[in-house]
Amino acid sequence: MISPKVEKEVMRSRQSSGLRILVWSIFTLVAVLLVLGIYIMVRQSAMRMSADYYYPFLKAVRGTENTVADQILLMQSKTKLVNALKKLMNENAILSAEQAVVADLKKENTELRALMSLGRKGTFRPVFAEVLTRDPMTWQEQFTLDKGSRDGIEPGNLVVTPVYSKLPDMPRIAVIGKVKSVTGHTAQVLTILSRDFRLSVSLPDSKASGILEGTRISSGMQATLKFLPLDTVPAAGQTVYTNAFSGNSPPGLPVGIVAAGSRSVQDSRRNQLYLETVIRPLESPAEVRFAAVFVKEKK
Repeated sequence: MISPKVEKEVMRSRQSSGLRILVWSIFTLVAVLLVLGIYIMVRQSAMRMSADYYYPFLKAVRGTENTVADQILLMQSKTKLVNALKKLMNENAILSAEQAVVADLKKENTELRALMSLGRKGTFRPVFAEVLTRDPMTWQEQFTLDKGSRDGIEPGNLVVTPVYSKLPDMPRIAVIGKVKSVTGHTAQVLTILSRDFRLSVSLPDSKASGILEGTRISSGMQATLKFLPLDTVPAAGQTVYTNAFSGNSPPGLPVGIVAAGSRSVQDSRRNQLYLETVIRPLESPAEVRFAAVFVKEKK
């Protein structure tokens, strides 16, 4: 049987052994960290010194390479240089064409998304269509859609198109014209710029209504809003909307904006009976590719 004295000695020995192990572990860790820090400092210093030391040699090599490249370029014949230039120009033209295609696809995607977001407006439903043909002589005034009477389209139906603009406050959809005539599979559209175009519209701010008439001119695209009350004061940038007076189109669709620099009230009077002002379409008819025709559902 072990005496209490011997047992205490054993315990002291174990405690001192554990303490020595802990001290040696801490010392070893500190030594490793110290050696690692010294290594990193020496390595960084060596890299800086070597970079400064080799800089003249590397600079000379780079200068020699540039000189040789310039001499080789000068030794080439004019024919080779011209051919190389043509090749670069062709590659640049191809890249430009690809970029234009990507931009066009992006615009087309935006337009189609805007159209697909259209829903019913009262008793009117949208019929989606694509521009089928145009007459070069009346490019801005009319075009033909690939949908007709078999899709429910009738003369007088309102035609809207997406508005492609980066301005956040611009409408995504705007009126671009009215259906003039239809066949079973096609519809001819008169745009806002056509002299035969007529549409009842309103200015919400003043609650005044008038008749929008196309007045295509060579200096730009515009229409004329006529028969406004004399006390109306149209403000530049004010949006014009459709109203329910015609009965053949849903109200509240944006049509255009009052053009900046429109004639004043005094200058635009007609025999002191009414006021007229200039309206600019929200989208150019020449840019229309996709459209929607609002068709009134039969009871």
